[in-house]
Amino acid sequence: MARKKYIEKDNSDRWLLTYSDLITLLMVFFVVMYAMSAVDQKKYEQLAQSLSATFDSGSSLKGGGDVQTTSGGSILPTSSALDVQAKDLSDVVDPELLQVAKQIQEMLKEKGLEGQVGVSIRERGVVISLLNTVLFDSGSADVKQEGLSTLIEIGNIAKTVDHYIRVEGNTDDVPMNSPKFPSNWELSVVRATEVVKLLIDRSEISPDKISAIGYGEYRPTLPNISQENRAKNRRVDIVILSNNFNSSESESVSVSGSDTKSSTEH
Repeated sequence: MARKKYIEKDNSDRWLLTYSDLITLLMVFFVVMYAMSAVDQKKYEQLAQSLSATFDSGSSLKGGGDVQTTSGGSILPTSSALDVQAKDLSDVVDPELLQVAKQIQEMLKEKGLEGQVGVSIRERGVVISLLNTVLFDSGSADVKQEGLSTLIEIGNIAKTVDHYIRVEGNTDDVPMNSPKFPSNWELSVVRATEVVKLLIDRSEISPDKISAIGYGEYRPTLPNISQENRAKNRRVDIVILSNNFNSSESESVSVSGSDTKSSTEH
């Protein structure tokens, strides 16, 4: 008897199996990619507050947070934002520096200077950034009378802690060329020096606890690509040094003092 002829079934839908496998693999791939790139929300919020407190900008990274924007578009951190910064740097920033930062912050609010003077806590210490419009006229190193009282009050608060103070002069990238200031180096150094002299004379900060340095145009907080950014780069930073930097400054002062003594004995 003849064998019954086998008729192969229609497998036109076999491609669906391969397709479903492909979709499954793609889903797994994207899940893994998402897991690798997922942001720790708490760390992100801390970073957002820290960056907002450090840089002047028109808005906060974290909406509705503890950073207040001013009408001038600058940001002054609130006490809670400073607390977050200090907590992140608790191994180098002691509580008394946080209190100093808050006192200076409150003083600036009372004077309405939030948009022109910023306070932040960084690894090197408490940084008070004064835009040059507060202290100087364009191309000048003479401290303006209206900025003098603010400078004195900052000094009076800063000297309440036994930390070294560093005054840093900064400019934008527009070339300076005058008989008095041949370049931005000279301008930034002289401005920092003038601030130091006033803090010594008017706030009675000990001369061996304070120093001046000029960075010219080479330490901008923002790229020098617009007039607004350049205005924010023209500043004087008063830095109340943190524990680690405080120790380094103390050692350098001791070495300098020893060298001076040796030179006078010869």
